[in-house]
Amino acid sequence: MVGSTQGLPLEVRLSAYLDGQLPADEVAEIDAILAEDAAARAVYEKLKLGSEFGARAFERMLQEPIPLDLVRNIKEARGGDDDTSSSLGFAAIPISETRAPRRSAFWPQALAASLVIFLAGGAVGYLISEQKQTSFQSAANEFTPARTWLDDIADYHRIYARQARHLVEVPASEKDHIAEWLSASTGVAFTVPDLTAQKLTFEGARLLVANGKPTAQLLYRDAENEIFAICFLKSDPVEGTTAMVESMRNDVGLISWQKGDASFVVVGPSADPDLERIAEAVSTTI
Repeated sequence: MVGSTQGLPLEVRLSAYLDGQLPADEVAEIDAILAEDAAARAVYEKLKLGSEFGARAFERMLQEPIPLDLVRNIKEARGGDDDTSSSLGFAAIPISETRAPRRSAFWPQALAASLVIFLAGGAVGYLISEQKQTSFQSAANEFTPARTWLDDIADYHRIYARQARHLVEVPASEKDHIAEWLSASTGVAFTVPDLTAQKLTFEGARLLVANGKPTAQLLYRDAENEIFAICFLKSDPVEGTTAMVESMRNDVGLISWQKGDASFVVVGPSADPDLERIAEAVSTTI
């Protein structure tokens, strides 16, 4: 039984569930996830199929006959009754002058067969382990969504929103420099939005890297000390302005859109009811 898997990727939790290694309370949680989430069920079926394939492969391996060449080698190694020890490479050790009773001719064959099964079992175990790991990794790669620039932005926001004294890289008092600096760095011309009507105070800016591209981050604070951000980067051009798309990354809410050759997102607490209204104001002024 493993410890808690809370916070681990779903594929890891499903693998532990499949192996019967989850605590009882997490088993109930996984049962509920599988009942409601089709994507989770698909991952579970992939993992289950890989486990069953490995078990069948092991059973087939055990049913394979011992190779004829190995049997011949065992018989040749046995040799005559008097030189069995030397032909196997062991020095004779005198115990007494009385000759030990003759052993059954069956025991060398039984020993050899046991060794073969032991070695075959170890090899099969290794191969199945490698195959299961490969199957697990393939399933994880297939069903884990690819990261986008919004994932990077959400990660940045969680970090910087907790900074009290070091929230920004360049303060709001240098607004003109911020516009010049970030426009040159990102290739996106913009104006710092005035969001006082939305009860947000501009605090300053940072230069980030999202999806491998230079990305601007404008930071604002509301009366409750919550942090909001406007982030944007250069992107493939589109005609006009796209519709706004709302998404969440746990406790971070994001509303994104694209205009011309730039992608924008407004970031804030996911529970804030005014996030969409703020995004609409930004889209018309930036």
